[in-house]
Amino acid sequence: MTALAKETRQQSIEEMFIQHMEQIYYPGFSEEMTDEQYLLFEWEFRQFQKNHSQAN
Repeated sequence: MTALAKETRQQSIEEMFIQHMEQIYYPGFSEEMTDEQYLLFEWEFRQFQKNHSQAN
């Protein structure tokens, strides 16, 4: 996989994660969380990535 393909895939997963979080909570939640609790956001995102990669 090329570097561009990896970056594009990463961006897609991030977009899916943000949409997922904002459907559960409310629009803007992800942005607030990155501002206020960045480490928690990163942990949640890593868990999402793990689950997504296992599903595919």
